[in-house]
Amino acid sequence: MAIQSQQESRVGRAVRPAREAAKADRNRAYARSLGWGAHLTAVRRALNRRRTVWNEVTLVTETAKWQARTGLDSDGVIGPATWSLLRVAAGLAKDPVISVRLPDSGPGFYTYPPGRGHHRFGRAETIRALQIVAAAWQQAHPRGPRIGIGDISLHGGGPIRGHGSHRLGLDVDIRPLRADGPETPVLQGQPGYSQALTQELVDRLRDNGVLRVHFILFNDSGVRGVRPWSGHDDHLHVRFAPPTRSGASQATGAKAAEVTTPALTTPAQPRLGTLTVQVPGPAGGTPAYRFSPEDLVWTARFLIGEAGGRDDPASHAVLHAMFNRYALLTRPYYRTFHAFLRAYSTPLQPVLNDWRAARRHMHHPDFAPRGGTYGPRAPAGIPKGQLRTFLDLQRRPWEQLPLAARTVALRALSGALPNPVGNATEFGSPRQYFRDRFGRFPNAEEWRRYTEEFARSEGLLWIGPVPGLDQARNTFFVRRKFARLPAGAVRILPP
Repeated sequence: MAIQSQQESRVGRAVRPAREAAKADRNRAYARSLGWGAHLTAVRRALNRRRTVWNEVTLVTETAKWQARTGLDSDGVIGPATWSLLRVAAGLAKDPVISVRLPDSGPGFYTYPPGRGHHRFGRAETIRALQIVAAAWQQAHPRGPRIGIGDISLHGGGPIRGHGSHRLGLDVDIRPLRADGPETPVLQGQPGYSQALTQELVDRLRDNGVLRVHFILFNDSGVRGVRPWSGHDDHLHVRFAPPTRSGASQATGAKAAEVTTPALTTPAQPRLGTLTVQVPGPAGGTPAYRFSPEDLVWTARFLIGEAGGRDDPASHAVLHAMFNRYALLTRPYYRTFHAFLRAYSTPLQPVLNDWRAARRHMHHPDFAPRGGTYGPRAPAGIPKGQLRTFLDLQRRPWEQLPLAARTVALRALSGALPNPVGNATEFGSPRQYFRDRFGRFPNAEEWRRYTEEFARSEGLLWIGPVPGLDQARNTFFVRRKFARLPAGAVRILPP
């Protein structure tokens, strides 16, 4: 038995280097095909900023460790799934799905410190998980204490001051619970600290029903479900696992069932509405169009790329402008709504249509050349391409899209989303155009005047102020020939 064990050990030692070499070969291939080889220094720094000696084998080892910490399969290979997260963590790209901001307060929770809302952006699933836990907490503790939630991530993710992590919209700092009332910091073991309430919080976090908790760091050995880590006496560091193809269903437990909205899965036969034009004249002769499941997926991707994937009036307005434009202007040229979206929306184009957009991005580390240059109207040497962030968005399946974007898309294509922009068919950003021209952003009066001047120069009419709709980022316009159409000329009939 001893001889056999020694032989097996020698075989294991021989197999291990062969496996590492095979993984190093795969990394070399991916470094070229995915483009991360050009950013190797940033990649290494994101994997382990303390390591100074690197080679192909240590790259495999450190990648596997990073994957394990992040909640990915730890094979040591920087393939498409790992690179989509690693490049954000390295600060080489922004992720448009890390765009949902946790409110300053809500049922069962408050945030700290004040004035740092820009540190509280996360993935829709992360924010939803926190709100579900907090709402259930309030039901169980209507008189308090509330849960104190701190830093999550920056908008789009990436390095954040004061943290080595918190880069992917999946990390959350939470204060341990007090039993004496104040919503102030407390160290585990100090007077006022409640081990029992903190244990209940940990249990509820792990049983949130939306995202699997990868680990929780906290230095009270009497609390189950946490692991100790230096500097974590005054807060719990919660890391959720990245959403996978199974989406929210990867979470376990059902304690939050009473307060959660069921996660959307890929609808096999979604009940979608029909786009119609209900006006007299040529526009009214446009045939009705029945939305398809593929339209649904591309609409959710469009919302993420153009409006951050949020469920708010700005997202609703952008969608209705697209419905109007397709029904009133471009239906003869595009057989399907999703084909129109892919041609119109910059984030959904496989290759940027406008050479000016390519010129703006061509030196960005996230830019992926797709071969060739633009035609004779463009300056020489501008490569055709697209940002890898948007190429990833175009490939992301329905189950991996944020819940908010999927929900809005389904409501919109089912005729259940109010229209805040009337017959507008165009949107743009005069605020950004002003900055491009004058080198600064306009004040309120300058913005209004410039918006009206821009509309006149383009033969459009600004729709004017709309209650509840902030038009600073996207401003909405209607073509003059459609300005006299009755409100709601384009409608989506429910299924």
